Amino acid sequence: MVYPKFEKVNDNTIRIIVERADEVSLAKLIETKKQLEEKKTQIEASLININEILENATKLGIVPEEKKEE
Repeated sequence: MVYPKFEKVNDNTIRIIVERADEVSLAKLIETKKQLEEKKTQIEASLININEILENATKLGIVPEEKKEE
């Protein structure tokens, strides 16, 4: 069988089928997981800060500029 294969799921979605074999050491997987969890924590903290800023902006009556259509 030749890969990649493509299938129509519905009018808006395509399914991509790929066969690929990777050999990855368990230590590498654990390290990657640790790095991703650290990034996730950083992103979640940033989102909390942004939400707090947006709430304060709303309380102060600050609104975003409307985009001008060109």
